[in-house]
Amino acid sequence: MNEAKLADLNEIQDFFNRIDSPSVGPIGVKDFIGWCNNPYKNDSNRTVDDPANVLGQTVRSLNCLNEDRLMEMESALKESRWNEWLKNSGIKASAEDAVFYLALKHRTDNQGHYRFYFDKDSVAEIDAFNPFKDNTSVLDQQWHVLISLLAFRDVAHALSNEQHEYHCLYQHIKDWDKGGLNALKLRFSRYASGIIELQLNPENEGWQRQPSKAMNEWLKGALLRP
Repeated sequence: MNEAKLADLNEIQDFFNRIDSPSVGPIGVKDFIGWCNNPYKNDSNRTVDDPANVLGQTVRSLNCLNEDRLMEMESALKESRWNEWLKNSGIKASAEDAVFYLALKHRTDNQGHYRFYFDKDSVAEIDAFNPFKDNTSVLDQQWHVLISLLAFRDVAHALSNEQHEYHCLYQHIKDWDKGGLNALKLRFSRYASGIIELQLNPENEGWQRQPSKAMNEWLKGALLRP
């Protein structure tokens, strides 16, 4: 991507304050992660029925397992015994979410901050294992963006590498591999109704909507500056 053509923060701020512009972007992924790490405000407290909630619940559940049980889970994934393990474990999880959790543990520091594969200097500065606010069922939208949206795709692509420790589990998560985040394009689009949403374009596949209202509300506040 041509760095000179990336939207800057002032353009994004201006976009949110106008009603005549249909979209703004592309936005640099590294800059986007940095802005989400340091949001202007984080006040989206709505509980929503969203796939990210399910992933958050899975991460929280698996994080309560001890190392022996996690090793059993890893073996079940590797040996095509996933459904059998689920039946005996009492855990509700998809194979792809379980694989993501294992890679997440492999890639976080002692603060639980996720270190992105696509860029060694990019870090999601939020506890990857604490998806909900104040131990409630309210999904933290900062976690939604940095972990559920970006880290999940980052992990899926990283596992495609034959040298990766969990490459043998790639089969479970490959549907989420849309290429490396260094080639991912982001933009914001505005609709006639006034709704503003984030859209992704992985490896030039076409712009894909991110329709979560709570996440888009949080992003609008996070990227605005006084």
